[in-house]
Amino acid sequence: MGGTDIDTLVIGAGQAGLATSYWLTQSGVDHLVLERRPRLGGAWQDRWDSFCLNSPNYCIMLPGMPYAGPDPEGFMPRDDLVAYLRRYARDIAAPVQAGTEAFRLQAGADGGFLVGTSRGPYRSRRLVLATGAYPKPYLPAAAAGIPARILQLHTDAYRNPGLLPDGAVLVVGSGQSGGQIAEDLLEAGREVHLALSSCPEAPRRYRGQDTVYWIIQLSVRGAEAGVSLPVPPPAGRFACNPLVSGRHGGHDICLRALARQGVRLHGRFEGTDDGALVFSDDVEDRIAVAEAAFGQRLQPVIDAFIAAAGIAAPADDRPGHGSFVPATDPRLDLGEAGIGAIIWATGYRLDFGWLDLPVLDEWGYPRHHRGCVEYPGLYAVGLPWLTTHASPLLAGVGRDAAYVAARVAGCGSA
Repeated sequence: MGGTDIDTLVIGAGQAGLATSYWLTQSGVDHLVLERRPRLGGAWQDRWDSFCLNSPNYCIMLPGMPYAGPDPEGFMPRDDLVAYLRRYARDIAAPVQAGTEAFRLQAGADGGFLVGTSRGPYRSRRLVLATGAYPKPYLPAAAAGIPARILQLHTDAYRNPGLLPDGAVLVVGSGQSGGQIAEDLLEAGREVHLALSSCPEAPRRYRGQDTVYWIIQLSVRGAEAGVSLPVPPPAGRFACNPLVSGRHGGHDICLRALARQGVRLHGRFEGTDDGALVFSDDVEDRIAVAEAAFGQRLQPVIDAFIAAAGIAAPADDRPGHGSFVPATDPRLDLGEAGIGAIIWATGYRLDFGWLDLPVLDEWGYPRHHRGCVEYPGLYAVGLPWLTTHASPLLAGVGRDAAYVAARVAGCGSA
């Protein structure tokens, strides 16, 4: 069977694939990185116009090119981040072939792998899955019941309020994307409705540092201090991140504050009924759960880490949430509310359906140990909780990539 022979293929040229390429080059491993998009920049290119990185710039720790700019405490805008990744690929001389989509991965006839792509087949001895944590936008089945006159967009297609039709906008999902887009719409003077999910609130800063700083420290140094973020159960690998934003210098997003500013809050979206949208009737309970989550999950671990590592950190000085109780309604008539568009901030799903190999668990996640998949020569980098909370992040993907690249290099060269 014809095809191009490559010792090691890396599928995906986002931050995971590029970091892996860096370490493979350092180890002298001949490889090629395939990227389905025509230009580099990864899934960051799918973010809206006003998006800023949700972690401080100092968290950009790509191997060989950590952030060294003038604003380490700032939050890089989308276009600057895309440019940063393109510059990174150029500076490390990553062997990327863009505009090449992998659509099938099979076992090779004589070992290794056969990869079907939009540019023909490739054969490789080793292969690294680096397609990222956000390959497939998720829409609930109930979206099909929305009247055709209503524009529906997933967050990966939303760009700015000016491109939406006139009228109010419903955002479904209160994770980072949903909260930030609700703010974006509100700043543009749009009437906004927000359907709540189960994502936690968190302070932008805690005990003298950005909260993300503590999360990264727990991922990188927690084990040596004897305090780490607990590894979630398999389904928990896909839980949403804390509700914070990098806009306007960085801030936390408070659901009660959004309501005070005029955002109409609703419960969890459950479907349609006779032309109306139906939500769970539990807004106050959902807000309370979101507000309590940091104190129940992250705060005790961060405090324990600070104590165990002997870090001099100020006391907790977070402001309270207030007691404002927003008016809510479990039904929303789209016509009466003047809804012209719905933004689905309902997250993403992994998309490994193109793997013709028995390597996925019941959640569609590759079975692995530290990125070494339970199949000879197959590896993964950049997935949620591959090893730690930081595994898919700019701050942590390089560590996992280094480990995987070392395992690849240890297999010997072709």
